[in-house]
Amino acid sequence: MYLSYLFPSLRTLLKVLGTTLALSVLGGGTALYLFQTRLIYPANLPAGSREHVPRPQDFGMDGEEVELSSADGTKIKAFVILARDKPEERPTVLLLHANAGNVGHRLPIAKVFWQKMRCNVVMLSYRGYGHSEGSPTEKGIKLDAQTCLDYLKSRRELEKTDVWLYGQSIGGAVAVWLASQNAERVRGLIIENTFLSLPKLIPHLLPFLRPFLPLLLTEIWPSEHHIARLPRLFPVLFLAGAKDELVVPGQMRGLWDVCGSERKEWKEYEEGTHNDTCAQPHYFADIASFIAQHSSSSPSARSTSPTPTPASPPSISTAQPIAEQEEQDSSSSLSSPVSSSASVESFEIVDVEKDNEEGGVSASSMGPKEEVEEVVDEAKKGGKGRL
Repeated sequence: MYLSYLFPSLRTLLKVLGTTLALSVLGGGTALYLFQTRLIYPANLPAGSREHVPRPQDFGMDGEEVELSSADGTKIKAFVILARDKPEERPTVLLLHANAGNVGHRLPIAKVFWQKMRCNVVMLSYRGYGHSEGSPTEKGIKLDAQTCLDYLKSRRELEKTDVWLYGQSIGGAVAVWLASQNAERVRGLIIENTFLSLPKLIPHLLPFLRPFLPLLLTEIWPSEHHIARLPRLFPVLFLAGAKDELVVPGQMRGLWDVCGSERKEWKEYEEGTHNDTCAQPHYFADIASFIAQHSSSSPSARSTSPTPTPASPPSISTAQPIAEQEEQDSSSSLSSPVSSSASVESFEIVDVEKDNEEGGVSASSMGPKEEVEEVVDEAKKGGKGRL
């Protein structure tokens, strides 16, 4: 008697749960399909990001804002910040930002490149971001990135400089694509907390949508395919936060695995999360060292002989389910096995003697606490949980 009442109740409960789940999946899938560009590219977050864009002058840099016409006619903006002394002889960093906020929120990062490493810095504002026209899409942002690189290479002060593509999160996906299309025109690639592709990232964030992604998702960013096509001697620096809660470390390791370059280097930061990896000790020193090591004037960079096998990051199978990756990441001891202990004095990119005379760069000021805190504060204005 009791069971006869119980089974109908269970049956009803399962029907209700099934209907609720189906509606949730349908609703989530519909939202993803209809609003995916707004979800992937939240250019209006935080509030006011489309209207108020900090300028280089706000951070003590002499920079200019230029307007470029992308290949489809969309008007986009970019900041050009030239090195103070002989910009034609300094490296140039093309900074490609993450998905939230605007290009101005990354000016503290640009200032470290400009002031501490004496680089030229070019910062692209994607379509639909800040004061750029249009609406962001994968296709459109690729056009914008190519337009910005073409402009950079056309400027007298920059045309012959070593160009380094630096991208954070989805900016890393932009950088990977741009490098794959222009490997002969740029010196190297630096990516931080970047994913294999959106179809492989989203199941970590929205697991119930996994079966529907092939039908729903039009924005792909297949970095794993593009990075595999880079030339054998193309320098690539991977900067990974071991505690990244959004782009789990297995995604970056997957990119490392498929990258065919023999001049790739892995740096992992034990306490780095998705938004504050750039504030970790040695972060900027690692970048400066890598740029100096692989500059076009470096003897090792000019060599075409086989290079030593790059040290691999802590191993993890990219075929594992994301949940297993997270469990392994949290339980294993990732004690920054390749973090740099090099001092600034060894970096060819920095004129240490002159800086010391001016009270500038020293071994303790390559990633100075005050600059790092400023970088983090401004980066967080770009939105928590950015891609």
